[in-house]
Amino acid sequence: MSDKKEDDYIKLIKHLDINPDEFMMIGNSLKSDVMPVINIGGHAVHVPYHTTWAHEHVETVLTHKNFKHVHKISEVLEFVKF
Repeated sequence: MSDKKEDDYIKLIKHLDINPDEFMMIGNSLKSDVMPVINIGGHAVHVPYHTTWAHEHVETVLTHKNFKHVHKISEVLEFVKF
């Protein structure tokens, strides 16, 4: 996705014909990967990267039942239902 705003995620979810609570975004940006997905009712996992673009930086502590923070991508498997 070139744009990652709430409306863009909503379009994707509609295209996939799923509910927001069935969608999980895994990304390294709180601002564009995590927060918009949480705001529309989806799930998000933050996997930080050692550098972050200045425009992606946010000064917030995110606590939400649909939010997870991991240190490496392999930890995401704990949250995936098969």
